[in-house]
Amino acid sequence: MNPTSNAVVKEADQLAERICLVKPAQASPEVAAIFEDIKKTKGAKFLTPTWGFFAHDPELLTHWWGLQKRLQKLAGEVPKKIMFGITFVCAAEVGCPRCINNAQVHLQEQFDVSDAEILELSDFENSKVIPDSEKAVYRFCRKMAFDKPTTEEDFAALRAAGYSDRAIVEMISITILEAGFIRRARAVAPFEDGSLWPKDNLPSATYASNVDSKHSA
Repeated sequence: MNPTSNAVVKEADQLAERICLVKPAQASPEVAAIFEDIKKTKGAKFLTPTWGFFAHDPELLTHWWGLQKRLQKLAGEVPKKIMFGITFVCAAEVGCPRCINNAQVHLQEQFDVSDAEILELSDFENSKVIPDSEKAVYRFCRKMAFDKPTTEEDFAALRAAGYSDRAIVEMISITILEAGFIRRARAVAPFEDGSLWPKDNLPSATYASNVDSKHSA
């Protein structure tokens, strides 16, 4: 067997070991209904490969989506712009290009956040534009996401910004959820056949260019 044939066989073996996503066109009626709710709620281009991953278990897909829907889209204590800001800050800390782009597109399209504001958010600690009340949230959630001890001062800053116990629970919930998704994207996504996911269900060309495993590690 020549070297080219060996390479083809090796690539086929690697593909066989990956977790194949459940594509929208292949979804069962139960999964298709959840996919439709995601598209209706967030927009078609946010039916990202994450949902094809969880779709192997429709019950888990239901609960993962239900939690994200509650935190990102349904009424709560914390402004949704800040909730997506938390996601962006966590994604920037991990350095996952897909996750950064996903959060950025949400912020820019749904909350009219400018490129300049995105740059401020990527280095929020040194920003002279972001108010201290928001910095307190991002600082607290970044600690939560990456297992760094929080302090009484962290909680005092949240209280001073007017956040209730319920609001803090929301912050912690979105942090646990999205930081988990982001870390999954770095750890598991290189084994997905993400390049086969429909381009209409991706946030942007930037996101699409990082879907394939060779761009995701």
